[in-house]
Amino acid sequence: MKTYKKLGLVSVLSILILIGQTGCQDWLDEQPLVQLSEGSFWNSQSDAMLALTGVYNGSNVGNNSYTNELLILSSATDDSSYKFGSVGNIYSGYLRAADTQVVLAIWQRAYRTIFKANYFLENIGRVEMDQTIKDEWIAEVKFLRAYEYFYMSLLYGGVPLITNVMTIEEANTQTRNSRTEVVDFAIQELTAAAADLPASRPENEKGRIVKAASLGIKGRLLMIDEKWAEAIAVYEEIIGLQVHEIDPRYKTIFEEAGEGSSEIILSTNCIAGLYGNTHNQRNHHPEFYGGYSEVNPYQGMVDAFLMNDGLPIEDSPLYDPENPFDNRDPRLYASIFLPEYTEFRGRLFLAHPDRASNNIAALPGATGYGWKKYVTEDYAGDFGNSGDDIILLRYAEVLLSYLEAKIENGDIINQDLLDQTINEIRGREAVMMPMVTETDPAKLTEILRRERRVEFCIERTIRYMDIRRWGIFEEVMNKQFYGMKLTDDPANYTDYSVETSGPMSGHYKVIDKTGSITADMELIPIPLSEIDINPALEQNPGY
Repeated sequence: MKTYKKLGLVSVLSILILIGQTGCQDWLDEQPLVQLSEGSFWNSQSDAMLALTGVYNGSNVGNNSYTNELLILSSATDDSSYKFGSVGNIYSGYLRAADTQVVLAIWQRAYRTIFKANYFLENIGRVEMDQTIKDEWIAEVKFLRAYEYFYMSLLYGGVPLITNVMTIEEANTQTRNSRTEVVDFAIQELTAAAADLPASRPENEKGRIVKAASLGIKGRLLMIDEKWAEAIAVYEEIIGLQVHEIDPRYKTIFEEAGEGSSEIILSTNCIAGLYGNTHNQRNHHPEFYGGYSEVNPYQGMVDAFLMNDGLPIEDSPLYDPENPFDNRDPRLYASIFLPEYTEFRGRLFLAHPDRASNNIAALPGATGYGWKKYVTEDYAGDFGNSGDDIILLRYAEVLLSYLEAKIENGDIINQDLLDQTINEIRGREAVMMPMVTETDPAKLTEILRRERRVEFCIERTIRYMDIRRWGIFEEVMNKQFYGMKLTDDPANYTDYSVETSGPMSGHYKVIDKTGSITADMELIPIPLSEIDINPALEQNPGY
């Protein structure tokens, strides 16, 4: 495989190979003065730190240069649209096995990190240093490797499970392990890593892995495989650390001003102008305000937000179809640019084609809505190089996953449990939604699933994991998707495609995927270039 061919050349330790691509960690800004040979490396703790830096840099956690990965996972669900391809990159046919920008980039990045992790773990024993520190660093590297396998098992399913440095010949004959084997290995590594990771970090180690991160990703894998009792134990362990808590703020957590929040368990640490965040501009910043607006919320995502009385729009007496954005869950205003409603930087957000001053309405995936969650209103720097960290895991997910696991495990649900989980999240000062009192498992499950969709909207992998875990992937993806309402007279409106009847009358018709989504589409293809080099790799069904 081409990836392994690149990673198999380990007879000489080049700093360029070891360190790889620079990421977003401030503490990882360790620049070597000279290149080092294999024989002169691994002789000191500083060498080991340089190697640890290399594993972080370029990893899924430490590097933010792979913008398309977030594009895939944020637009690969029923929540939002990729502006050039509708219903996400994956399900619009945008991704093919031969794709190099996304499919191959994800694969190569993962295996580069796995190579560096394997190389580190095979050589760290040569360094004489404090054993406690060494164990902690080993735990960090085990986490980073396990995180790559978690990520690949989610996207590709089973992949080659490589746990040692290989020659080119060995690497190019590897076959795919089963998804179960990959997941079992990741859980084993995450368990071991958690034992030696600290519960918290000082400010000068911001961006490095903590115990709850390893436990939290383990919890995700257990949830995916419906191992509810084990997941409960993991989440109780995180809660018992008493390190993380729900932040009273909401939108600020996703901005540079909130990056020190104790709610954040795992994130990519970005520095404006140095290791900047490009997603602000590419994915979220509306074109109306100078960005790219590459992913756009659907009407269904907007409608998922409750009224501020705690009821859905179809049940609440507060809902006014003529003023559909009034009296809503405050997270709606924090998360989405609403047409002719959101005021931002002194301008009313206009997305209707009759009023917008740009071509947003002409784009195939345009919906008239924009993602606001990661956009900082008072940011005056380069939108494509901001200092906003990218959150990968929050304590809110721990609490809602804990509640879900308790429900699915058949445990008794009482008000105390609700108050410790979902109500803790709804009760944050910036949200203050009505408290949940429902204890019937079936009804509570419906409430919980909506809560996850709203709370974690546009956050990487969560909705994608959820609709697959809940077994509703095909159901929610096989439908007509809509954008904002364009007209009150759809029968005579010809400028853009709109629904002509029913409750969505007059709304953008973005794309119709009814009946075209299959279970195979839950996974992305194995890169064709890798199969060309190593025919032993079997392609995923449907590609």
